[in-house]
Amino acid sequence: MNPSSSPRALFVGTTYAGWKTRQMNLETHVAADGRLDARFARISGWCEGGVIERLPLPGPLRGRLRALAEARSFASFPRPDITWTSCSELALPFMWAQAGPWRRPLIMETDWTLEQQEAFAPLYFGREPRTGARMKLAAAQERLFFRHVTLFAPWSNWAADGLRRVGVDDGRIHVLHPGLNLDAWTAPPREAPVGRPLRLLFVGGDFARKGGPMLVALLAGQFRGRAELDIVTRDDVVPAPGVRVHRAEVNSPALKALYASADLFVLPTLAEAFGLATVEAMASGLPCIVANVGGAPDIVHDGVTGWLIEPNALALADGLERAIAQADRLPAMGARGRKRAEERFDGSRNDRLLVDLMLECVARRERTKTPVPEVAA
Repeated sequence: MNPSSSPRALFVGTTYAGWKTRQMNLETHVAADGRLDARFARISGWCEGGVIERLPLPGPLRGRLRALAEARSFASFPRPDITWTSCSELALPFMWAQAGPWRRPLIMETDWTLEQQEAFAPLYFGREPRTGARMKLAAAQERLFFRHVTLFAPWSNWAADGLRRVGVDDGRIHVLHPGLNLDAWTAPPREAPVGRPLRLLFVGGDFARKGGPMLVALLAGQFRGRAELDIVTRDDVVPAPGVRVHRAEVNSPALKALYASADLFVLPTLAEAFGLATVEAMASGLPCIVANVGGAPDIVHDGVTGWLIEPNALALADGLERAIAQADRLPAMGARGRKRAEERFDGSRNDRLLVDLMLECVARRERTKTPVPEVAA
């Protein structure tokens, strides 16, 4: 399709944590699809050496101000034909650009709702969940933004249930799992780890929240000599006998090599909306032991492609014992995981579906020749 005749689409997404991987994959897939005249705006929350970063203010406040500055593309003119975003809080101050004749379809992709976010607040943000007036204000802001959203694209059925609980009707909800470029992730042939230590892989930027310490403790105790562990994290973790620590960038050859050389992926996370690292593991043909939190049941088929466990040390130890006892089954479980990744997490296919939905929204607006009406959440 000639880009000059394609609908103009603005993609405004955060690059925090797992959203960095999502944003990179989305940009690649939309560009390859070619049906949209797409412009991408990344919200990083930081510009090294920038004016905002030099202000004598607390770091979190400077980060917030930088993110708001980066989000100004929401109010860009001429207006795009459709906007996609993953950052509702940053979009809200610019919703005046959605008023009257400026209004255009808006797609919101999300991995959780405010209610679900606050339930995880102690582990994600190191604070108690908001209550009282603060929670009422945040909920009112969420409802206000939701009024402008044409279509919600939650990552999981867990997130979709959260949307339903705040009154979003099913007609505005389309669960779209974030996917990978599966051609770039291969599942090498694997031998059953029989008669040798099990090689485990942990990938998680927030080491403590994702259960890393209890995994390391088990490797130093009950599983010493029976398993070894490769850790990929941005946090400072001290290597120990049988425990190796790596730095590896998103989608990098080094990261893919670690997936390829492991026997089992383990993520006993205490709080997680959706684990993209688990999807990467399955694409690499690895069976997984993952905590049953957030959208994990959409990823791991319990007992078939791995095991879903409760997020505690006892359940983790039991899961590892099962994996060792059934070591001969692990390659077959990993192969089924790869098949599940191909069925659910093919990023190119899933993002084509997203583009389909965006084109449908644009066409509907063109047919009516009127702005998309607001719908109360």
